[in-house]
Amino acid sequence: MTSNPNIDRDSNYDELADAYAAGVDNAPYNAHYERPATLALIPEVNGAHILDAGCGSGFYSEELARRGARVIGLDASAEMVKHATRRLGDNPNVTVRVADLTQPIDFIGDGDVDGILAPLVLHYFRDWAPTLAEFRRVLKPDGWIVMSTHHPTTEAVRFNVANYFVTEALEDYWSWVGNVRFFRRPLTAITGALTDAGFVIEKLLEPLPDEFFRETKPDAFERLLKFPEFILIRARNDRAV
Repeated sequence: MTSNPNIDRDSNYDELADAYAAGVDNAPYNAHYERPATLALIPEVNGAHILDAGCGSGFYSEELARRGARVIGLDASAEMVKHATRRLGDNPNVTVRVADLTQPIDFIGDGDVDGILAPLVLHYFRDWAPTLAEFRRVLKPDGWIVMSTHHPTTEAVRFNVANYFVTEALEDYWSWVGNVRFFRRPLTAITGALTDAGFVIEKLLEPLPDEFFRETKPDAFERLLKFPEFILIRARNDRAV
């Protein structure tokens, strides 16, 4: 992994990549909870140029291309990029490469992309400001960002944090992957980072799982009615700021 201190260096997705890629498409909280809600927030992309920021094993890049977009997928993990490349094959509408999203993405020009998808990636960064500044730079005027992240209050309750209002590193165990570290931050930090960077929030969503999730994991479904796991946001690049 990169030595950049803005990244939680203990979340080594090069080591986790094989297990993640093998399991994520059938993991209920991804396949039947986060993904359907995120896909529903994405505007029309046919003919658009889209950045898949934190592309992982390539699911969203594949789906965006299926909807008619030209996609560039970026991930800090070289092993994840290998999985995405295998998944996407020779699709001419998708380019995937290794890139540290906390650093300038200087191979993408100013205003070059119509939209950015950042699915379950920003919580691996301590400071969102450099990344969001780059996102705003590469977006066209009125371009959009759709992002998902861990729900701040649910994580605060689950980990019994001492102070909800601080940004702090936490560690969780996923049975199908292993130990994963990330940063939890309060809702005001999430929304404030976006607005400070020049984005206007259009929609904030706490999703519900789909019907398959309800039928196959009824106990987990009931828990999510009380403690949602994720929060999703769609925002626009406000060039007036």
